[in-house]
Amino acid sequence: MALPPAPRFAPRSLVRFALLGFAACSASPKPVSQTSAPLLEPAPAADAMKPAATQSSSFEREARGTKLRLVFHADPLPNLVYQLDCMAGRHPCSRAAYEALWQDELGWDDEDRRTLEAFRKSRESWRGRIELHPKAPAAPLPLPHADRTVAARLSIAGLVARTPDEHVRFLGLVTTPADAQRAQALIDHFRPRFDRYWEREGRAHCEESAENLAALFQREGITGHVEALVGFYKADLPEGAPLHFHLMARPAHRSVDAARQIGGHAVIEMPAGAKPEDRAPVVVHEMLHHLHAAATDERLAALSRSFVETNDPLAPASYAVLDEALATALGTAKAMGRLDPPGLSKKLEAPMGLYAEPTIDRVAKAVLPFLDARLAEGKSLHDPGFAPGFLAAVHEAFPDGLPPLAHARPLVAVVAPGLWPAFHAFDGAAMASSLGGSTASDAMRAPETLNLFASRPHWGGAFFVTHAEIADLARFEGPIGAAAVAAITAEARRTRAFVYSTQKSPGVYRFVFVADDLPSMNDLVRALAAQRAPFEGALEVVARRPASH
Repeated sequence: MALPPAPRFAPRSLVRFALLGFAACSASPKPVSQTSAPLLEPAPAADAMKPAATQSSSFEREARGTKLRLVFHADPLPNLVYQLDCMAGRHPCSRAAYEALWQDELGWDDEDRRTLEAFRKSRESWRGRIELHPKAPAAPLPLPHADRTVAARLSIAGLVARTPDEHVRFLGLVTTPADAQRAQALIDHFRPRFDRYWEREGRAHCEESAENLAALFQREGITGHVEALVGFYKADLPEGAPLHFHLMARPAHRSVDAARQIGGHAVIEMPAGAKPEDRAPVVVHEMLHHLHAAATDERLAALSRSFVETNDPLAPASYAVLDEALATALGTAKAMGRLDPPGLSKKLEAPMGLYAEPTIDRVAKAVLPFLDARLAEGKSLHDPGFAPGFLAAVHEAFPDGLPPLAHARPLVAVVAPGLWPAFHAFDGAAMASSLGGSTASDAMRAPETLNLFASRPHWGGAFFVTHAEIADLARFEGPIGAAAVAAITAEARRTRAFVYSTQKSPGVYRFVFVADDLPSMNDLVRALAAQRAPFEGALEVVARRPASH
């Protein structure tokens, strides 16, 4: 007898990214088609067997402070692995820029496509979290621990390896040795062409950028500025701790460039022609994500509780943007203020001038005076009174309330089979995975799915269902509310496609998307994303069903 398919659970880890035009956390990567060729194990090309750029020694430059060491790396193998992860959709990045490089200059073909798909599958075959025992203190909202995932450790292995043999060894600490060898064999397929690109232009650009950034940070005292914020964040860092910045050569392209923080490692794309003064605020922004996450779990859990305990309806959504807003205000803005005061003035006046997402941009600008006063008083992020002061700035920035998407961070979701693309579209529009974290399941009748909500009462929630699953919503009267379930059921009898919004508790919203096809679902996601003010009730974007006779 054939067994039914296993329920699908999709936890989405909290990973910080910056799409910097200036900074903006990116949406989670869109899923790549699962219908490609089987895994390949190509033999290394002849050129790959020879000494090459991807087997070179490390190039690094330092900017030293009294407490921290900033290390800027310009190395070929991390650049190649980053490009492959990027084109495989493994993380937000300048994907269009790297695809153009390979297609227009490096001879992309069908074999490359199949090999990249095999590489993606090899990456996704290992997943999970690295859990602390005893477990971290209970927190009502997610703690910023992006580096405690298998995916993050795979990425870090690619950043710190300087040779293919090192990469295999580091990957093998997370995967099996055999899988590590297979992954490197797939990477080796691309190495000869990448090495020629690196020697032609990538090396000089990255090494010059490392030289210039280290000199700029030393000369302008930017390292000292960051060190002064260690106390504000209560970062639990050892004296002389290194912070690593891996510079990635990026060809000239009109797409937005990216940066990413994973624990003590930051990935900074360096567009062709970029000046160190333009990228320094990006570096500081990423550093502050690390300082925020480096506080003890006890402090971070208490900070999370301090927001919830205000009972402010904006508290959960404001906590979700806290990390990015602080990094933008204290990192991006303060670094620009040192290097380019007139430029900062223009950014402060322009919509989305500091951050390419309106909620974070407005909150970061509004919170600057509060943060300045807090620093002048010698008070930290974790001292009493921070949450109310921060929330006051959010209310100043959004006197009529935050837009609905802001209440989908963090996010727990139930997804009817076949509607996963709609969930990913919503997750991406809300930036839930990268800002607050998200988790989802398509096993509507499984007890563990109901527990997703019971164990996360302060998270935003979403349901993606067809009319056939409306009756199953009765199981979720607890997280949705009995009156809301009744209203949704009645609306479904007369409406082809709608999204229903209800506030379950102060600031905790549930969004129920009802449609029988993906195009209609995607219309609903776009309609909700366009709303600028909170609402409750049904938002209808498709004509009502004809009345039955």
